[in-house]
Amino acid sequence: MSELPRKVLPAIALATVGLLVALAIAGGTASAQYPPPVGSVTTSVSETTPATGASVTCTCKVLDTVGNPVAGEVCSFTIVSQPGTDARLSSATAVTNAQGIATVTLLTGSVPGSIVVSSTARGVQSQATVTAKAATPVAITTPATPGAAPPTGVGQGEGGTLVAPWIMAIGAAVALGLVSLFVLRAVAGRPKDR
Repeated sequence: MSELPRKVLPAIALATVGLLVALAIAGGTASAQYPPPVGSVTTSVSETTPATGASVTCTCKVLDTVGNPVAGEVCSFTIVSQPGTDARLSSATAVTNAQGIATVTLLTGSVPGSIVVSSTARGVQSQATVTAKAATPVAITTPATPGAAPPTGVGQGEGGTLVAPWIMAIGAAVALGLVSLFVLRAVAGRPKDR
């Protein structure tokens, strides 16, 4: 063999060993992927049918591809639609905690109807709907003053029945009975005409 192949063979062998070592090392190292793989983003609300003018907690939960919570992820919140113009969020963004949860507050506004809230994280969007109901008017009652005269006029007895009409009906029946009794006595005590 010539002198050149003897000098080249050890260099080729050394290069081959180096390549194998490099491949082994590369196979054992972690690689990063950007953007990170997305697991799930879920939007939820603390109450789905609050009254108008109420506060509702909106939550964005971020999980990775194996279902673990993702901490430190920025979630963006927006109102997609609303029946009026005065529903609003306490903040446009929030950062997830150790449980992968970020929260903001939704103020439902003064107009009844559906409010759609969206949260976005890692390029994934999720929505939840809140249906604001008109506030029910509250009846205001005045407590009775001790020692005061009872109220006059038509009242209500137990079960919500009106008291005065029953008293009037009983009184009228008693009066009619008494009148009938007097008329009968008067007719019976009168001398007969022959």
